Amino acid sequence: MDHRIKTLVLLFFLFLATELSAQPTTEVERCRVYYTENAQRFENWLTKRRTAMTRRSAEVYRIPVVVHVIHFGEAVGEGFNISKERIESQIRVLNEDFRRKEGTPGFNDHPDGGDAMIEFVLARSSPSGEATDGIVRIDINSKEPPLFQGNPIASGAYFSYWDPELYFNIWSFPGVADTGLGYAAFPVSDLPGLEDEKDEDLMVPGIGLVDGISITAQHFGESDLKSKYNRGRTGTHEVGHFLGLFHLWGKNVNGKPSCDVDDFCEDTPPTGAATTSCSENLKGCDGSRVMIENYMDYADDVCMNIFTQDQIARMHTVLENSPRRKSLLTSPGLNPPVTGTPDDFATRLEVYPNPVKDKLYIRLDAGYFYQNIRLTLYDRLGKVKLIQNHEQLQREELVIEMPRTNERILFLHVETGRGSFYRKLMLK
Repeated sequence: MDHRIKTLVLLFFLFLATELSAQPTTEVERCRVYYTENAQRFENWLTKRRTAMTRRSAEVYRIPVVVHVIHFGEAVGEGFNISKERIESQIRVLNEDFRRKEGTPGFNDHPDGGDAMIEFVLARSSPSGEATDGIVRIDINSKEPPLFQGNPIASGAYFSYWDPELYFNIWSFPGVADTGLGYAAFPVSDLPGLEDEKDEDLMVPGIGLVDGISITAQHFGESDLKSKYNRGRTGTHEVGHFLGLFHLWGKNVNGKPSCDVDDFCEDTPPTGAATTSCSENLKGCDGSRVMIENYMDYADDVCMNIFTQDQIARMHTVLENSPRRKSLLTSPGLNPPVTGTPDDFATRLEVYPNPVKDKLYIRLDAGYFYQNIRLTLYDRLGKVKLIQNHEQLQREELVIEMPRTNERILFLHVETGRGSFYRKLMLK
């Protein structure tokens, strides 16, 4: 990519960072949230499900993360190609904040504060079942700029994207310090009649409705950036949106904050506008002190250390009920890659033909007894195409009728009580 194209691409990202933001701080915009559904209808849907919680309060929700680093060909650790240490610092900050860890900036002793019991883990296995550190680096020079108008989430997905049913996608994208710090996709429900209420900004040709959050490279994790947003709390704030939290002042009315809207959490004092400092004397809509410590305000990073009990309950409800959130909790991305067992399980099964067209055969070793076999076909994004379960086998060969797909590559995952393994399949 020549210098002129590179400049145009950078300007494209900077345009997104400045023009598409909707929530103002003072002279800069910090965050934009993409809401795909009517707020009140979403609230009604969410409220009905709060009484149907299935998880115990002591159980930790673990979410697999993949970080896509969008850069301009810089060496790792330089420019927009942020280092692994920066990425790991962001994951650490998230876990300190969501777990309210003692001895860290994420701890508080506020009576309304709590441990969210949510942890984030860099993915350990990729959509194809291979080992990964949960980091994907994409040189913009390797791909033509997107021709569609969108936002850093949609544009990030154009360059690199893993299945949002199985991975929490986070993009580090080029930007300008203290401008357009973060972007988040709000969770969706399974409400009937809202299928067409998709935010067009999140629709990517060839992919569909994308999901995740984006953070400017300068504000990703902890850094020595000379800014009041250098402690990684932009990440905490955007993840709050991803899990269903509004800003403390709720959604804007006619493009402006208002005391007439709410964040639907009773233990956050009513607030009419964003806080842009650490002032202890700010008053809310009812005259009470503004909770500047709350991660869902716009106060300086150093001030923030609270998710309230109502906010936590809300995030738990989203995690247990919302599509593209509840499936993260059982994602294979949380598990290490499985390539066989000490008895060389993978060598005792034959998978053929490969390339495959209509039928795939799995020949079992006649000298072994197999029980509880599970066969799963994935595409390259980790999207499940087919599942077969067999409790016991009385034969030495299994047959898979290949699903109709435009994919040229699929991955087969074979699981039994003796072990599991993956095979890459080429489709004719």
